[in-house]
Amino acid sequence: MLPEINENMTLKEIMDMDNKLFDELKNFGFDICCAKMSSLKDSCKDKGLNVNVVVKKLNDVVEEINYIEKLISENE
Repeated sequence: MLPEINENMTLKEIMDMDNKLFDELKNFGFDICCAKMSSLKDSCKDKGLNVNVVVKKLNDVVEEINYIEKLISENE
C-alpha cells in the first residue's frame, strides 16, 4: 500500500512510488529531471499551480493503485 502524498514530499519521492505517479507529475509539466529534489509545494509555486489541487489529484492516483493492489491480494 502506498502512503498518502503531501506537499512536503520531493518530486523524486513521489516519482519513485509508482510509474502512474511519475506519469501524473509529467502531465502537470513538472521538471522531473533537474528539479526532482524540490518539494511538491515549491514545484507547484514555481509552476503557478494550486498545491492542494495537485496533492488531491496525486492522492486520487494513490487510492486507485491501493484499491487495485487490495483486490489482487484478496484474490490470491
